[in-house]
Amino acid sequence: MAAPNEPDFAILKLGDGETPEVFTIVCGIDNISINETANTNDRFRRDCAKPGLPPTRKPFVTGTQWDITGSGVFNMDEIDRLKTALGISRNWQVDLGKRDGTDTGEIIGTYSGAAVLTSNNKAFGEEGTGEVTLSGDGELVWAEA
Repeated sequence: MAAPNEPDFAILKLGDGETPEVFTIVCGIDNISINETANTNDRFRRDCAKPGLPPTRKPFVTGTQWDITGSGVFNMDEIDRLKTALGISRNWQVDLGKRDGTDTGEIIGTYSGAAVLTSNNKAFGEEGTGEVTLSGDGELVWAEA
């Protein structure tokens, strides 16, 4: 049996908007979910050779979108940077990597694209948590390292 080639970790990074753009880790956000969706409208078409049967669905693709949700611990050091990014289209990256015994691990690939930070949730208590949601603003690009 062949084992799947799966990452051991994911890292969310925010670009600084400069040229050349530098991406830095959003520290504390270490559980990342990427959702790519095809939006559709349902249309129903009847079989002309069998008009007595109910029509069947023929999805019409109206567009595609992607969203990223990241969660982890609340990090006081990220308050200002994430507050500044809220509601603005910025460049983001998600690095997927494997542990290899080094400090940085081996990056096996990167998702990148412009996105709007649509939520920056924080919960406080014995264990503070943080969660961010990004709405893609264009294409999400995958590049193997």
